[in-house]
Parts: sequence; C-alpha cells; structure tokens
Amino acid sequence: MVNHISKITFKSIMFWFRNLFQPHKKNLQNLSALVIFNFLAAALFFITQIKIANVIGSAQFGLLAYCIAVGMYAEVIIGYGTYRTLVRELIHYPDRQAVLVMSSLIMRCLLLVVVVTVLLLLNIIFQTNSIRWVLICVVLAYALKALNLQPLYDVWNQMVRHSIYYMTQKALYFLLIWIIVFFATDCLNLNIVVTILLITEGVYLFLQQRWAIQKIDFRETKAYYLAVTIKEMLKKDSWIALTAVFTLSFGTLNQIILKHYAGLVELGIYAAPWQIVLGAILLVSQVSRIGNPGIARITRPEINGTQRKKFLIKYSCIMAASASTVFVPAILFPDLIITTIFSHEYASASSILRVHGIYIMVFSLGLVASQYVVSVYMERFYFISVIIGGLLSIILCYVLIPLYGGFGAAISLLLSHGFTMGLYWIAMIKHVKNVD
Repeated sequence: MVNHISKITFKSIMFWFRNLFQPHKKNLQNLSALVIFNFLAAALFFITQIKIANVIGSAQFGLLAYCIAVGMYAEVIIGYGTYRTLVRELIHYPDRQAVLVMSSLIMRCLLLVVVVTVLLLLNIIFQTNSIRWVLICVVLAYALKALNLQPLYDVWNQMVRHSIYYMTQKALYFLLIWIIVFFATDCLNLNIVVTILLITEGVYLFLQQRWAIQKIDFRETKAYYLAVTIKEMLKKDSWIALTAVFTLSFGTLNQIILKHYAGLVELGIYAAPWQIVLGAILLVSQVSRIGNPGIARITRPEINGTQRKKFLIKYSCIMAASASTVFVPAILFPDLIITTIFSHEYASASSILRVHGIYIMVFSLGLVASQYVVSVYMERFYFISVIIGGLLSIILCYVLIPLYGGFGAAISLLLSHGFTMGLYWIAMIKHVKNVD
C-alpha cells in the first residue's frame, strides 16, 4: 500500500514538473546552450585577462582599462541604441526585417567613419604618442563590436549560433595570447595585446555578418526606403542613443575619473575585480537575451497586466538566481578570491570586489525593468532616469574617489546605478498596474 502511494506520488510530481517546464522547453534548451558556450567564452577571457594583468603589472593594466573605457564610448555612439531597440522593431514589424537590418548597418557604418575620423584628428592635434596605438586599436575593436547583429540572431532564435561565434573570438584571443606567454613571455606587452584584440574582434564580426546576411533577401530594399528608415531610426532612437552614452557615467566614466585622481596603478587595482564583474554581467546578459524578446512579446497591446506580471516575476527570479552565482562568493569570500586569482599587488582590491558583488545583483534586476521600459516606448523616462543617475554618479565620483580611490569608485557605481534602476522598477510596476 505504501509503495503504491509512493509510486502515485512520484508520478504526480513528475507530471507536475513536465507541465511546468514543457511550455518553456525551447527557452530552457537555449538558455542551457547559452550558459555553456558563454561560460566557456567568459572563462577563457577571464583567465587570459588575469594572466595579462599579472604579467604587465597594475600600471599597464590600468592603461588598458582606460583605453577600454574610451572604446566603450565609441561603441555606444556607433551602436546608437540599436542593441536596445532593434529587437523590439524586428518583432513589432516583421515585414520590414530586411529594411530595418540594412538601414541599421548603414547608419552604424556612417557613425563609425565619423568616430574614427574624430579620433585620428584628436590624436594628431594632441600628439598622444605614448598611448596612440593602444588607444586606436582598442577603439577600433569596440567600434567593430557595435556593428554586430546580435538583435537579429535573438529574434531568429539563433542565440546559440551567435554564442558559438562569440566563443570562437574568445578562444582565438586566448590561444594567441597564451602562445606568446608560453614561448615568449617577455614579449607580451600592451601593444601586442590590443593588436590581438582588434584582430579577433574582426574575425567575430565577419563570422556573424556572413551567416546572417545570406539569410535575408535584400532585393526589395530600395535606396529611398533605406534613407527614410535611417532618418526614422536617427530620430526615434535618439533618446536611447543619448541614454546609452550617459549610462557610461556609471561603470566607465568612474574609471576615467579614477585614473585622473588616483593614477594608473589604482585604476589597475580597480580593474582587477572589475574583470569578475564583466564575467557576471556576461552571464546575466545571456539570460536577458532570452528574456528580451519575451518582454517585447508580452508588451503587445493584447497582453493584459496579469500575464505581464506573471512573466516579470518569473523572469526576475531567474535573473536574481543567475546573479547569485557571483553575488554570494563576492560577499562572503572576497579576500580569498582576489589573493587566489591575482598577484600580491592587487590584494587591496578585495573590498572593491565585495561592493561589486552587491552591484551585480542590483544590475541583474535592473536589467529586467530597463528592458520593459524600452519595450513600452518609455524612452524619455528611460533617458531622464539615466541622466539623473549619471549626474549623481559624477557628483559621487568627484566626492568619493579623491578620498577612497578605487573603493570610492565602486561605491559611486553602486549608489548611482542602483538609484537609476530603482526608478525603472517604479515605472515598470506603475505601468503594469495601469494596463488592466
């Protein structure tokens, strides 16, 4: 009798699990593959960056971090907010796919020419010979990142393929750096590192563009329609583009200010735990890649507030669980993590890592709300929220960094970006309530 009851109970539980996960089977498969491929990519990149940091020292690693910060500004200017808006547009207007994709690429290529021209002119004017090659290579590498077609892959449900291309880039970067480490360690310097970065980003862009472009029929994309669409994008996405630039006031501008006040060594110490943050951001971003098309779908007019609420609760829990894989160790064992991974000159970074651990959790939840705000066309609110947070970040940086160095930069990032993401959540909750 007991065995019979146990069998019934077991069957009931299995039936419940199947009903729970069956509707999400495809998403779970995609998520599993994304986590695997991107975890491998992140691991290869993380190991390589640690080796670079330990070989070239904190001062040169700080210079690399500074150049990357400048490169990220180039990336968001060239991208013009398309990483946020293109998924939405492709889902809401599927019949305009070819025009949207081609217009987006042309617009970004034109912006790339403008950014690179300005960069070269500034280098000629200011004669910054000491970092010219490093800065140009990094900026060009990040400019190429801005031309990627990730939104299209996400809409096509080809996230796994895109992740394989991404892993290929990281594996190639890993292989080339470690060949030099094993056979000519003394030759590893900043110029070689950034040259390899530029080459591998070029390979990554070629792989994804080559496959995607072949799948689209561009025969109906007349020049007139492209010109009109580019004009629409420049106008419609302007708030998102400006927001993307101001968003860098959180995690990027603070590094530039840190270099100004505390020097390259302190920036290098800050950049060491930041590599862990980047790995965590990569992890939660893969989860958000699946969630972003989902949010675009549940924000269609025919979807009621109850359905939206259920999706957002599940999505937020998944994001928080993903962030916990870094949040918990960073909070409990920051000293052990830093001293195990990095050389002794980075030992003081453990307090920074603990703050970054909290930031990862805040970032993961804020990502949910920011996607919702963009999907319901609240671009102006999105922009205003980032402006407020960005100004707060600048104020906190100038107050805290001169006093506390890298720790002050971490605190300013947490408080300012956390405040902005809190505004997203307030707007999202109010909007969902008003849908019904």
